[in-house]
Amino acid sequence: AGMPALASPAPLLSRAPPRARRHARLARCTASGESSSASVRVFKGGSAEVLFGAKQNLLGCIERGDDEGVELAVKELAGLNPTPAPARSEKLLGSWQLAWSRQASSSNPFQRAFAKWSTKNLQILSADGLENFIELGPMTVSARAPIRAVSDERTEVSISTIDIALFGNVVRRMEMTPKPGRGAGWVEQTFLDDEMRISVGNKGSVFVHVREGERDGDGDGAAESTSGGESTALARR
Repeated sequence: AGMPALASPAPLLSRAPPRARRHARLARCTASGESSSASVRVFKGGSAEVLFGAKQNLLGCIERGDDEGVELAVKELAGLNPTPAPARSEKLLGSWQLAWSRQASSSNPFQRAFAKWSTKNLQILSADGLENFIELGPMTVSARAPIRAVSDERTEVSISTIDIALFGNVVRRMEMTPKPGRGAGWVEQTFLDDEMRISVGNKGSVFVHVREGERDGDGDGAAESTSGGESTALARR
């Protein structure tokens, strides 16, 4: 059977919440040990404003191809995760488009190649498991795996089958058998909300996914303040 058609990647910048309001000022600073300058957005207000700003900064860095800025934003968002026990949350389920990844040097060479060269990379999580659809021109690679939460943050993943298709027709199917003494792989869910998921694999790879179907907003707002205070989010310029 042919592989399902993949939708176009979702736009990166998400829509601001209703009645959103952002008060920001731009300051210039120089990153430690670098000659280039960085722009710091200071989001005043409650945690919802800060979270929205941090996500916008991450997605902006992805669009600009600023990997160093992405790494900084990923670390910041790990400390702002709004979802308790993300590996057990129903928010984890659904269709997710890969927006950015950093592959560990020890990761599978095919995984590194797919991350670099794929034109579409869609991950679907359901109660039945995980399906990953990767498109490289006329070739589609589909991997299926059962998944289970082994802690509040960790999801165990064990790939069971891989299909390779050309022009929609499966030309090879591989049944994956775990090697003796080697356990299943896993990912830590470091950030999860309705729009974005950030995870780290057991070999150190980092993945940023955006939920498929999220539409671009005007990028002008953040959720209303829920408390006082001020926080910063680094956005490379």
